Amino acid sequence: MKVKSFLSKGEDISSEFIEEVKRIVGEKYVSKDERDLISYSVDYWLYGVYKTQFGEIPAIPSAVVSPKNSEEVQKVVRLANKYHVQITPFGGGSGVLGAAIPFNGSIILNTQRMNKFISLDEVSQVAVFESGIIGTNLEKELNYKGYSLGNIPQSISCSTVGGWVSTRAAGQFSTKYGKIEDMVLGLTAVLPDGEILQIKPVSRKSTGPSLKHLFLGSEGTMGIITEVYLSVHKIPEKVIKNSFAFDSVETALDMVREVVQTDAKPAVVRIFDKDETERYFGVVSNRGKYQQAFGIAGKILTGKVSPKVLSILNESKNKTSFEGMEKLAGKVAVIFISEGDEDFVSLEDTVIKKKAEKYNGIPIGEKPVDIWLSKRFDVHLGPTILRNGGIVDTIEVVSLFKDAPALYKDIIASMLNVKGAVSISGHYSHFYPESACLYITFAGFPKDQLKYYEDTWAAAMETTLHHNGSISHHHGIGFLRKPFMQKELGIAGEKLMKDVINAVDKNHIFNPGKLVERKDEKTVK
Repeated sequence: MKVKSFLSKGEDISSEFIEEVKRIVGEKYVSKDERDLISYSVDYWLYGVYKTQFGEIPAIPSAVVSPKNSEEVQKVVRLANKYHVQITPFGGGSGVLGAAIPFNGSIILNTQRMNKFISLDEVSQVAVFESGIIGTNLEKELNYKGYSLGNIPQSISCSTVGGWVSTRAAGQFSTKYGKIEDMVLGLTAVLPDGEILQIKPVSRKSTGPSLKHLFLGSEGTMGIITEVYLSVHKIPEKVIKNSFAFDSVETALDMVREVVQTDAKPAVVRIFDKDETERYFGVVSNRGKYQQAFGIAGKILTGKVSPKVLSILNESKNKTSFEGMEKLAGKVAVIFISEGDEDFVSLEDTVIKKKAEKYNGIPIGEKPVDIWLSKRFDVHLGPTILRNGGIVDTIEVVSLFKDAPALYKDIIASMLNVKGAVSISGHYSHFYPESACLYITFAGFPKDQLKYYEDTWAAAMETTLHHNGSISHHHGIGFLRKPFMQKELGIAGEKLMKDVINAVDKNHIFNPGKLVERKDEKTVK
């Protein structure tokens, strides 16, 4: 099968540039081999993954370069300016919005050789890592010494700390430990002109606008992060798990809001809507088995879903019965994990149970939490649906609590209205005293895959903006959300962001086609 790019094509870069780069990083760490170029041509953007099975990839890089430290990155960036070569940073490739796709034939700057645990200050509880370290390895290094970062994203086994910073990532235990911006104290980055910037690792300082926050969420447009200083925590001495069943998403939101607006900070809080409760925990819907069977048969007969996919979906459900399982039927499941000092955790557990009782929550026990813990990293269903002709993806947005119920209702309805839709479901996974993050999973079996995909994303984005929500909570922008950035930021906000990026990256070297349109930049379609 001949591979071709379907989004962006670039011109070959000069052989002189390649030879000079080889002298910097070593010949072994510069590749133009087709296998390597294809491997670094796409991240985990699911529509891009879908197209690869037909021999189409979004964009092909001109080369893959793998430096080992800040100094080598600096030298490569200076050469890129000299030869007018664009650079796309690449960490673990786990991003889902195309932020690591090498538009315009840019080279890939692969950070995976920069993967060292540098030091741990146990007095201050600050650890230093190179940016290319994979999340699982970072946690293992800390756990060995009795600590944890607390940032546990679903992609932890294939994402890097530099990627977390670049996209403002959030892990599953965020309600207690915060998001990556709460953990980063300082960093080292190579700027687009080749200068090395070092930001001191302190909790707070009043020295003008925060330079650190220019890099959080910048997606490689402001600089290439090479080292990160992180606040870490001792491994908790006590863990308590709880789950409850509620009648509706609205009631569950009210209960959780009251919990997080107290002094309680549970590590994990998740609200699963009725569809996700049924799918995740294997409960039987109160629609009845004959009605369910009729619905499934109808989808097969109309060609919306292949029997193979439905079989896999069914096999993926939890098959283990547990006490209280029947109480989740037709309900909304909410799970909590509280962890930390024994006295504080016990008090937090009391607060959670009190609030659940106020909203008539039915206690289910620990088992649903254990099921979630065992399944939380399983993402095999996405590729399975793609291989069987379906389109699937996830979208996370955030809104104030006062807007959350209407946003949930309307975003589900608007996405279901797109022709070809089969399944739209949601859960809430990150909470603040003021806000909640809604995470939507959609799947469809349309005749026109691209139109369905674009229309579904547009429906989600427009509905979110209509309800005063923000179009991204922790996945970032990449290029997929870029068309909605003006509505998100406002005209003045978008202009300010463009001006800052253009001022920092005068030669337009870093990560073309991402975040916002830049001066003289062609729109990628």
